[in-house]
Amino acid sequence: INVDVWVILGNYSGQVEGLTIRHVRLRDIYGNVHVVPWSSVDAVTNQTKEYGYAVFEAGFAYRENIDEVVEVIKQVAGEMREDPALKDDILSDLQILGLIELGDSAVVVRTRFRTKPFRRWFLERDFRRRVKNRFDELGIEIPYPHTTLYFGQNKQGTAPPAHVELQKASEKNTAE
Repeated sequence: INVDVWVILGNYSGQVEGLTIRHVRLRDIYGNVHVVPWSSVDAVTNQTKEYGYAVFEAGFAYRENIDEVVEVIKQVAGEMREDPALKDDILSDLQILGLIELGDSAVVVRTRFRTKPFRRWFLERDFRRRVKNRFDELGIEIPYPHTTLYFGQNKQGTAPPAHVELQKASEKNTAE
């Protein structure tokens, strides 16, 4: 490791500000300075050596067509590669790493692209923002967990779910 790289040393993560024969000095994302003695370091993870990967996991509803959603994600990544403010920071085409989860409320696809050191985190955030906006434009649902309420249980072990219907105040007044 060298000064100015971003590393993980045990429980600490930060940019290396100084190295001595006895310790390494890191500044974390909040500005805190950690002095970590080499004697307590059993592993070093350098997060900014040569390049990084911006990893993005897109969760979407089961009712969506997986192939169509993946194409939308590819289009957004292509637009980022053409953006003059970003194109020099993105070092590879988007890789579709595949369907990684059939979750309780979402299908999840993992993607990544290679980036310049230190730009990975910014590009991940920007990619998420762009994909969210595109999903909104196209009506692609990003699900969230749903809950069905059941009140009690009868002797047969079944209970009907509670159905709730919301009415606007104007509809409520005309219904009465």
